[in-house]
Amino acid sequence: MSQSRIEEIINELYEYVESAKTNLTQSKIVVQKDDIFGFLDELRLHIPDEIKRCQKIIANRENIIKKANEDAQEIIDEANQKAVQIEEDGKVRAQQLVEETEIMKSAYEQANKMVQNAKTQAEKIIADAEQYSGTIKSGAMNYADDILDTIEKIVSQAYREAKDNSERLVGALKNNLAALQANQDELREAKQSPEGVFADPNQINQPIPESNQNAEYFENPDDDGEYNFPEGTFNNY
Repeated sequence: MSQSRIEEIINELYEYVESAKTNLTQSKIVVQKDDIFGFLDELRLHIPDEIKRCQKIIANRENIIKKANEDAQEIIDEANQKAVQIEEDGKVRAQQLVEETEIMKSAYEQANKMVQNAKTQAEKIIADAEQYSGTIKSGAMNYADDILDTIEKIVSQAYREAKDNSERLVGALKNNLAALQANQDELREAKQSPEGVFADPNQINQPIPESNQNAEYFENPDDDGEYNFPEGTFNNY
């Protein structure tokens, strides 16, 4: 089966991350946000089509099983007809032997043997037909199960990735919000002081608290649009 576009996009994303430059600490890599968003947008575009294709294959499973049952039943019916015909022919032939020969014992033994052979052949034909039907059903079920397993892996992986990215983004936004609220509280306290906003010259141009400086993803004027992923983020892809 040819490689799907989703797999191609994931491989391209993996190669892009592998080729990304590292920062000075060697513990993170630097990538362009627009490039990452481009990969994610294309994945979002193709995932519904991939799921529809898989759903179509699953829907065909019922047709495959139905056709297998019909073929198996046709074989069984034909086998039963042959068995009945063979048995009837055997009985007719046996009756003819009984009527045409004076050795009744030999005639009966031969007739019984023919009937038994006919039953054995009929049972073999029926058994072979049922075995063939079971093989077709088993193959169809295994094929459908493989498709479902593939879909489950794709959806589970996409869910884990989306969840991890969302949790990291929420954490970063919380840190930034806390830093902004702290700065706003300090400004309000300064406004309410009797001496005025800049009564104490030492308070002018005070550095941002260390907790705010360390806030991950904090926006600053020097932001060049690059996003630092922790090293090892994409090792599972």
